[in-house]
Parts: sequence; C-alpha cells; structure tokens
Amino acid sequence: MENLPTAQPRNFLVVDDDPIIRADISAIVRDCGFEVWEAANTAEALSLLDAAHDTFAAIITDINMPGTRSGAVLANHARAMWPHINIIVVTGGRKPMPGELPYQTRLLSKPVSVSALSELIHEAV
Repeated sequence: MENLPTAQPRNFLVVDDDPIIRADISAIVRDCGFEVWEAANTAEALSLLDAAHDTFAAIITDINMPGTRSGAVLANHARAMWPHINIIVVTGGRKPMPGELPYQTRLLSKPVSVSALSELIHEAV
C-alpha cells in the first residue's frame, strides 16, 4: 500500500486583545485562503493550541497582551511545544529585545499592511 502524503495544516490562530484588530487580521488570513481560529489572550490561545496544535500552520499574535503572559511568552511557549507552527508577531510600537522572541519568528509593525501580512502568511505555509 502506498504512503499518501499528509495534508499540511491550513489553520491560522490569530491572537489579539483588540477585537477590531483581531477581526481585521483574521479577514486578511481568510482572503489568503486559510481558516482562522481566534483568541483574545494568551490563555485562550494556549487552550486552543493544546486541543488542536496539529491543525495549525501558524500563529499571528500581538506582542502586547493583557495580564502576565505577553505575545512573546506565547511565541516562546509555542515554539518549544509545537516547533512545526510558524509564528508572526505584530507590534504596535514596542520592539522586542534581542532574544525575546524565538528563532525564525517573523515581526510585523502596526498598522498592519495588507500586502506585508499577506506575504508573511504565504511564507508561513
């Protein structure tokens, strides 16, 4: 019997505490042809990842999140637990410190350009 290739994950997890920004980013991901799951904070994101990590191609997260677990914490945890998931971090002003984000994390500044985000989305899969 032939080994069939396994399907590549097609889901993106969009994490941002601002519902308007989260919706805007999610719309861009959908326009690129991918499915979107959304989370409003790091705890929600980790819950979704724990349940379905094998279905995600990438995470797009804001670096500044409410509470004690930032987008950088989420990015580092995801890279350690699920190295197959690509990570895009969006920042509205604060630039991450050297070494704060995991290796091969893509960084995008707000306001998010549709073309720049679309390019990163396609690079992530």
